[in-house]
Amino acid sequence: LRSARSIAEKHRKSCESIASMELQHPSDLSAYELERLDNIKRNAAVLASLGLAGGSGLGSSPSARPIKRRKPAQVRPPAAPERRSSRLVDGAKAPDFYIANETASGRVTVGGDARALQQATQTATAAAGADSMDPLTLFGLGAMPEGEDDLLESERAAFASLRDAKRAKASEFGIEGYKIAQHRSLAEVVRRCPTEVEALRACWGFGGSGVRVDKYGAMFLEALMPHVPRLRRAHAAAKAEYEAAEEAKGSEEGEAGGDGAEGGGGEA
Repeated sequence: LRSARSIAEKHRKSCESIASMELQHPSDLSAYELERLDNIKRNAAVLASLGLAGGSGLGSSPSARPIKRRKPAQVRPPAAPERRSSRLVDGAKAPDFYIANETASGRVTVGGDARALQQATQTATAAAGADSMDPLTLFGLGAMPEGEDDLLESERAAFASLRDAKRAKASEFGIEGYKIAQHRSLAEVVRRCPTEVEALRACWGFGGSGVRVDKYGAMFLEALMPHVPRLRRAHAAAKAEYEAAEEAKGSEEGEAGGDGAEGGGGEA
C-alpha cells in the first residue's frame, strides 16, 4: 500500500512538472530539462500501459483479501471399542457376590450369592494353608518350591552350589545375578534334579525361548552333578517319611472316629 501511494505521488508530481515545462517555450529549456521531460513522458506512458495513469488504483486501498473461514470440525460417531472383555466374548458370568457396604472402620458387608462367596473364601483359605505348609508336606503333595525356604534340609547344600555358580558367572559378566537365574529357578532345579539340558528346560525360568538354557544350562548341570546321587536318596527318604506321616494321621483319625461311635452307642 505504501509503495502504491509513493508511485502515485511521484506520478502526480511528474505530471505537474510536465505541465509546467510544457507552458515554457522549448527554447527556454536547457538540454537537461528537455531530457528530463522526455524521461517523464516515457514513464507516464509506461504507467498508462500498466493502468496506473491518472492515479487509478494507486490512491485507493488494495482489494481486501478474502477471509478464509475454517470449516467446522466433523463430529465422528463413537467407534466401537477394539478390545472387548473376555467375559462378554466368551459369555462368562461376573462374580455373584460384591461389597455392598463398607464402613469407615473397614467393616465390609457382602451382598450377592452366598454360595459363590463361600467358594471364594474356601479357595483363599486353601491358598493361605498351602503357604503355611512345611517343606515336607509341600514335597509330598508334589508342589515345586518357590524359594530356599520351601526346600528340604537335605536340598540346601545343592541349592548353595547352584547359587555360588550363578554369582560367580554374574561377577564375571558384570551383571545382576537374577538376569542369569532367579532363586525360584534354582530351587526347582534342585527338586527336579535334571541331568540333561532337555530336562532342565522343564524347570521354572528355563523354558520359553531357551536363551538361559543355551547360555548357562551346562554350568548349572555341572554344579548340580555332584549332588545328584545324594538328592535322589534324600527325595526317596522324604517321600517315605511323608507317606508314613499321612498313614499315621489317617490311623489317628480313624481311631478318633471309632471312639466317638462307641461312645454314642453306649449312651443310646
